[in-house]
Amino acid sequence: MRQKQLIFIYGKVVQPVLKGMAATYFCNGTWKKTARVRRVVEVTEEHIKFETDRIRYCIEFRNDEAGALLAAA
Repeated sequence: MRQKQLIFIYGKVVQPVLKGMAATYFCNGTWKKTARVRRVVEVTEEHIKFETDRIRYCIEFRNDEAGALLAAA
């Protein structure tokens, strides 16, 4: 079985993130939409973790708007 891509993002998420719906997030000055969420793993005041069919997301919330995108295969 192929391992899912893991993406760490600093940004903002339109809440709520719901299973079966696409998630919308703001990063690097752009609004982006994911594929359908398959599982919400964890939600805290500092971050949210969720999965789509091919990608695992960890979105860290920060006060400054200078978000950074790091991706690891």
